[in-house]
Amino acid sequence: MISDSIGDRLAAEAERLPRARARLTLAVALVPALAALVGASGAVVPRFGYGDGGGGSSSVDTYETGETYVTTEVEQGVVNEGWTLVTVTGVGVRGEGLVLREVSGARLPRAVAPGEELPLTLAFDVEDCGAVRAKPPEVVLEVSRWWGSSAVTVAADELDGPENWVAVESACDSPT
Repeated sequence: MISDSIGDRLAAEAERLPRARARLTLAVALVPALAALVGASGAVVPRFGYGDGGGGSSSVDTYETGETYVTTEVEQGVVNEGWTLVTVTGVGVRGEGLVLREVSGARLPRAVAPGEELPLTLAFDVEDCGAVRAKPPEVVLEVSRWWGSSAVTVAADELDGPENWVAVESACDSPT
């Protein structure tokens, strides 16, 4: 027969086991949820989206050799969609068929608060109209935080990119 003191200890241990298991289950469920919340906040990886754009313009010019080239300018803002302040230190473009010639509209480096729009004017030389039409270019921002810097691709809501990129494509449609 088991003494009362041993039985009491076994009963107490049996009560603790479900509590420990419940704590472990709760921790396992909360860790992914917390990670998703931090990721969505832009606290670790900054998040930018396209803002309102002012439009664009394009021109077709001819070299003295008779070769035609297309230049275009796009006014396109980007919005800090995260929950924390981010400092934008540089702007670039990832895409085939064009070369970024100049960035204006905002003086860099510039701190961009959550929800704030950074106005940009991007000037391009279009080298391959077919490549530009096949896949719109992506704006890439170099951003810094107190713990380091990273490159962030601006997320496009539309599959074809922001509406102001039409100026890049329409430059290719201009008569030569």
